[in-house]
Amino acid sequence: MRVLVVLPGYLGDTVFLGPAVRALRARFPSGAVGLCVTPRGAPVARLLPGCDEVVVYDKRQADRGLLGFLRVTRKLKAFAPEVALVPHASPRSGLMAFFSGAVRRVGFAPFCNERVTLDRAVPFVERTLALARHVGAVGDTSLALTPVKGAEAYLERVLAGAQRPLVGIIPGAEWATKRWPVEHYADLVRRLARLGASSVVLGGPSERGLALALRERAGEGVVDTTGNSIEEALAVLGRCDLVVGGDTGLVHCARALGRPALVLFGPTDPARHLMGPHDRPVTLGLSCQPCHDHGPRRCPLGHHHCMQRLDPEQVAKQVRALLDARGARDYGPPGRTQLAAPSTEPS
Repeated sequence: MRVLVVLPGYLGDTVFLGPAVRALRARFPSGAVGLCVTPRGAPVARLLPGCDEVVVYDKRQADRGLLGFLRVTRKLKAFAPEVALVPHASPRSGLMAFFSGAVRRVGFAPFCNERVTLDRAVPFVERTLALARHVGAVGDTSLALTPVKGAEAYLERVLAGAQRPLVGIIPGAEWATKRWPVEHYADLVRRLARLGASSVVLGGPSERGLALALRERAGEGVVDTTGNSIEEALAVLGRCDLVVGGDTGLVHCARALGRPALVLFGPTDPARHLMGPHDRPVTLGLSCQPCHDHGPRRCPLGHHHCMQRLDPEQVAKQVRALLDARGARDYGPPGRTQLAAPSTEPS
């Protein structure tokens, strides 16, 4: 059985496909599992255990328009899927599954001939797993990515001088309302530095401005890796002892790499995610939360209290508690593995 999963969405969407991909591979060990994803999702897709082939759909640039769409669907047809799963309600994704030539098209989108009702209250991971179960594939919900290989030289260069514990800081997000204010991140980084921790900022080219503002506010000692490739970001995440960021793709990549994560939730619902034993969601629980499935472009009430009022001091305490709970044996490469005693200097 050759199974195609069509989800050209956000980076986090690709991470959440992992449990279904493993289930499909286990159910059809002599078959193949292919994924159709965006350029940003492709490096992650290739690291999902059980994924055999990745077809990239660059819907906003190289494959924009009808000709690009047809070019990609020819690649999907060449994969020769017997079954296509569409874990998104997008008509375009459903149409791609149709043109792939798959006889069975199972999903939430139009053009699926085995249409499944989408329950938006169900966690993202469970949505695709439900489609996999529809074709007889059952699996667990844990996230997993294969560690990046061959990045040792890059890591030694960009992390030279950083000390342990190393905390990954991810200030960006696709939707602005999911971002914690940059001044709060800078406050957190200063507090972590006084405790003996190093901070490394991660993100794409669009996050360079955020990283610069953070460094200007936080002072010396912040490693900036924004603008690097997804593969390089994944390699850095694999070296982090803990990651702090909003409900966004790189944070969920860190979770899939087994890194403890402090996930700061504002407009989105923590219940849409199945947190692992070393993940900790942080939310104020305001009466207006959650207000959106993936984050609106601006706060509907105009104040953005859900992120503005998340206190850096309290976040720093949770970072320390989560690191201490992990213990030295779980930190990975040798080096400093405990936070230093708190400084007596005022915050």
